[in-house]
Amino acid sequence: MLKPYWLAAAVLIALAPGAWVQADDNPTPVPLPIPLAAATPAMPAQDIDALRAVHAREINDLSTFKTMGLQRQAIDPYLDSAEGRQFLRELSAADPAAPAETIYARALEQLASGATVPTLQPMAAALVKIVPQGQNVSPYSPYFTTSAQLQLASGRCASLADCFGLPLKSEAPLYDVYQIMPKGTVNVFISEVAPTQELGGLVRRKGGAQQYLLPNRSLWSAPVLIGTIKN
Repeated sequence: MLKPYWLAAAVLIALAPGAWVQADDNPTPVPLPIPLAAATPAMPAQDIDALRAVHAREINDLSTFKTMGLQRQAIDPYLDSAEGRQFLRELSAADPAAPAETIYARALEQLASGATVPTLQPMAAALVKIVPQGQNVSPYSPYFTTSAQLQLASGRCASLADCFGLPLKSEAPLYDVYQIMPKGTVNVFISEVAPTQELGGLVRRKGGAQQYLLPNRSLWSAPVLIGTIKN
């Protein structure tokens, strides 16, 4: 039976020297108990490797990746609601020069990543994001989660990629875990990750984890590496 291992300060320092030093007066992150337990892959490793070899271009450009989430007939009424209008206001505040049609397109893309209409919740606690080991977090990505959701996903899903509906391009044996802190109490929009598919259905992810949408990343600190977790 796989045993969970908990992140320790010594491990974090060994993984990322200087990760605890932050600029711009961002809050110092608190170490989180994220388990390093491995899970059984959703597909055998040799099958994944074969797909990567044959479909490298499609995987890299995400041309076949599809999210089976909310459709416009559900998104448009949400955007007409009080919470939906708040979502649009925060998207606009993040990029005041963007035209309305661009803001709407971004809202569609973000909300369609969920299987459920999001719930607005004020939040003053840390959020986390996983990226393939060695990569950085995009300063614009709105998709985050909690350390508790990572723990839950590592125990109930075949892989983190399966629970979080990740494309093959973003799947890796090891993920770096980055943490961000809110600059005060800010709004988050919580929904359930939708199922996804890729390469015409050869790769399917069930989703189901909770995602925290952040339409305005300027309300959050810069990401800080806090550890590593297995897929």
